[in-house]
Amino acid sequence: MFKTISDPADCEVRSVIRFLNAKEVKPAEIHRQLVEIYGENVMTDGMVRKWVRQFNDGRTNVHDEARSGRPSVVNDGLVAKAYISTRSGAHVINRVGHRGLPMDTIVFRRYLYQLLDILPYRLVGYFFESAYLGLQFDHRMYAVKPNHSFFSKDPALNDQFGSKLLSGSVIQKPNIQRFTENGVIFEGDGEVTECDVVIMATGYTWKFPFLEEGIVVKEEGRINLYKCMFPPHLPHGTLAIIGFLLTIGPAFPSAELQARWAAQVLAGKCKLPSKGVMLKDIKKRHNKNASRYGPSDKTTVFVDCIQYCDEIASQFGAKPNLFKMLFTDPKLFLKIFFGPSVSYQYRLQGPHSWEGAREAIMTSMDRVVWPMTKRKADEVRDSCFRKLINTLFLLVLP
Repeated sequence: MFKTISDPADCEVRSVIRFLNAKEVKPAEIHRQLVEIYGENVMTDGMVRKWVRQFNDGRTNVHDEARSGRPSVVNDGLVAKAYISTRSGAHVINRVGHRGLPMDTIVFRRYLYQLLDILPYRLVGYFFESAYLGLQFDHRMYAVKPNHSFFSKDPALNDQFGSKLLSGSVIQKPNIQRFTENGVIFEGDGEVTECDVVIMATGYTWKFPFLEEGIVVKEEGRINLYKCMFPPHLPHGTLAIIGFLLTIGPAFPSAELQARWAAQVLAGKCKLPSKGVMLKDIKKRHNKNASRYGPSDKTTVFVDCIQYCDEIASQFGAKPNLFKMLFTDPKLFLKIFFGPSVSYQYRLQGPHSWEGAREAIMTSMDRVVWPMTKRKADEVRDSCFRKLINTLFLLVLP
C-alpha cells in the first residue's frame, strides 16, 4: 500500500508526468499512477494527455506561463483542437444579428413567418439561407454541409462556431464510423484521429414517470396530445402538459399562452372539443410535421412559434384581430406585423388583458437598444441613404 500525498503543487504533478513520459509510460498509465499517489482529483486523464503532448512537442517548463494583465475571454479548455462530428450537418445562426441587434428581434417577425403559410417551406428556407445566413457564414463552406432546409430541423445557436472553423481550432467531420483504442475513425477517413475525450451529444428521450401508464399515449409514432397539451382520451380536461414543445423560435411565449389557456379550461371558462375532433387535429399536425421534419419520436410536438401562439391564443380570445386593427389602429398593425414578435400582442384583448400592452409593443425596440446606447431606437436607425449604400456594397461582394 502506497502512502498518498495530498494537495500537491501543480508543478510537482507536471514534473512527474514529464519524468514518466520520458520513460515512455503511456498517458493512461501515467494518470493511473498519479491517482494512486495523489488521489482522484489530482488531474483528469485528458489534462494528462495534454501535458504529454506538450512535453513531446519540446516543452520543458512545468510552471504556468506568465500572464498579461489583460482579461481573457478564452480559457485553456477552448484552446485545444476539437472535432465536431455530425451526420446531417446543421444550420448555425448567431445570436448577434444584423447591425448588432439580437437575432430574434430580426428573424422572428410575423410577416416573415407568414411566408411559411403561403410558400413551400423549402423555398422560404432557401430565401432565408441566402439572404441572411449566407451573409454571416456561407454554409456551403462547411466541410459537412446541411442536408436539410433551415425550417425542417432545429438550427444551432452559436456565436463562435464560424471563427473557430476559420482558425482551425474546430474541425468539422462526418459521422464516426468506429472507435479505436486511442481515438476514432470518421466516415471517409482511412486513419485514426486521436481523441482525449468524446462527448456524445445524442439528445434525449421523453417520458412522464410521475404519471400512470396510458395517460400520455404514443400511437403509430404519434404523441396523442391535443394542441401539444391535452390527452384526448381523458373524460375531463383536468390535465394539461405545459412546455412539451420543440419550437422554431422562442419557447417561453408559447408556454405562457399554454398556461393561460389551461387556466381557462380548469376554471370552466373554456371547453375542449370532443375526443374525435381532438384526435383528428392531432393526426393532421403529426402528418404535416412528418412530411416536413421526417421521422422522429417528437415529430408531433414541432411547432412554428408565431403560428402556434396564434393557435393557442385563439382558443380563449387573446389572439389580436389584425384585420380590424388595420383600419382602427394602423400604426399598431404595422408594428405587430412587420416589427419583432413580442408577447405583449396577446395582452391586447381577452382574459387578463393589459392596458399598457399597446405602449409596450410600440416601444419594444427602445428597450432593446437602450441598454447599449442609452438612446431610443429611432436615433440609431439607418437613414435611407445609408441603406442604399449598404445594398450597393452587398452587390459588389464576392
